[in-house]
Amino acid sequence: MLIDNNYCFACGKENPDGFQLEFKYSDDGSKVETTYIPPEKFQGWKGIVHGGIITTLLDEIMAKAAIKNGYQVLTAEITTRFKNPAKTLEPLQCEAEIEKANKKILYVKGIAFNKEGDIVAESRSKMIIT
Repeated sequence: MLIDNNYCFACGKENPDGFQLEFKYSDDGSKVETTYIPPEKFQGWKGIVHGGIITTLLDEIMAKAAIKNGYQVLTAEITTRFKNPAKTLEPLQCEAEIEKANKKILYVKGIAFNKEGDIVAESRSKMIIT
């Protein structure tokens, strides 16, 4: 059994160094959303959010989509395609939804948008159902 002690780097309210993300869910629970404003300390190039930070955001929101739908999962594989740079100090809107599931694997898609609504990155993950 996986245990949540509120110290997750992405969403844990007890982790002072983490993102402390909050989530909104669609009425039917099929889609989850979050917004995060990356500080300058998470840049790669000056003013540009590091790709690992964006992938972390998408990994977390994809896991939340799984959890909201009753699954306990661990990410087995994640692929992120970057489309546009994301700027530090500007909101990143992320959303995710389950694409399909079988007995052992959940397939989830996540997308990050900049404040203009342009796609910053798209991720797909295979999550092991525990």
